[in-house]
Amino acid sequence: MFIDVREILSGLIDSIEFDYTLAPPQGFNDISFPEEVHITGSIKNQAGYMTLNAQATVPYVTHCARCTKEISGVFEHAFMRPLATKLEQEDDDYLMIEHGGIDLDTPLLEDLVLSLDFAYLCKEDCKGLCFTCGHDLNDGDCGCANKKEIDPRLAILAKLLDN
Repeated sequence: MFIDVREILSGLIDSIEFDYTLAPPQGFNDISFPEEVHITGSIKNQAGYMTLNAQATVPYVTHCARCTKEISGVFEHAFMRPLATKLEQEDDDYLMIEHGGIDLDTPLLEDLVLSLDFAYLCKEDCKGLCFTCGHDLNDGDCGCANKKEIDPRLAILAKLLDN
């Protein structure tokens, strides 16, 4: 979304509020976004220092990294950046005002994607799956005899425990 900030630059107003939706990010292996990203926020001028504050909210569906159950939730991301019309040197911390406004979609989606977690869990104490039979250990013990398979490289150390 292109947000026109010329009225703030000219001093006619001190802030602009915005509320819109954006197509969800695509192309992730194990996480999908079934709905659009909802974005709310404001641009404020405080004594010549302009800042953009936005909150992005998007529902997601993925799988637990330990037990592979499908899980869903809502991801919320706060986005804050100062605005500038020109800079002495390039600085990624600032959003540049070009043609009297800013294009918010690309930097917001980039920041949103970078803040996603690498793995999601169905619950903090998820026990995962049995390495031997694949039983979901959250549903109870599977009864496998080889629960503690010893790494063959460390098997020699097991003799120390026998003494």
